[in-house]
Amino acid sequence: MATKGNSRGRYMTKVGHYDIYGKDSYRPKKDGASKHIGAEVSSTEFIIYHAKKIVQKGFKTKELAIEKATELMGKK
Repeated sequence: MATKGNSRGRYMTKVGHYDIYGKDSYRPKKDGASKHIGAEVSSTEFIIYHAKKIVQKGFKTKELAIEKATELMGKK
């Protein structure tokens, strides 16, 4: 049975009621004889979600996203 794809990215962690996902960008991996063996991750962007809504995106590291989510928890 097929499942729906996850457009949010990879689930990383939960901070309070915020979820942090990592969305990968791929580039093709090239190898001599065969052009495309697979894909390798070129960069990862971390996104903070609350339920299904994006709270903030554009973090380069997981630690920065966790720090911002704890800061957002203190506001409310």
